Amino acid sequence: MKLKNSPALVIADEWIGLEVEVVESPNPCEVGIKGVVIDETMKTFRIETDRGVKVVEKRGRTFRVKYGKWVLRVRGDLVAFRPEERIKKGIMLIKRAKGIKL
Repeated sequence: MKLKNSPALVIADEWIGLEVEVVESPNPCEVGIKGVVIDETMKTFRIETDRGVKVVEKRGRTFRVKYGKWVLRVRGDLVAFRPEERIKKGIMLIKRAKGIKL
């Protein structure tokens, strides 16, 4: 498997500009929120929707995200880090899960 073109990289990549949709949440009002990520913090995404900007917590949610040619389901707990930390942690998670050496 070539990691360079892998959908697994979504957990280590930049999310600003990606299309996302909340598909699972402990708060039923959040399910169905969809739009483009315009900002993120360690704990939240700011999503530009048709009805304005919504702030959604990452932990405990599942997101459908359009990443390149793929549409993926990603648990928010996997990306609930500062963006700059997520790159390092994401690569480590991918390596552990796949047994890949970079």
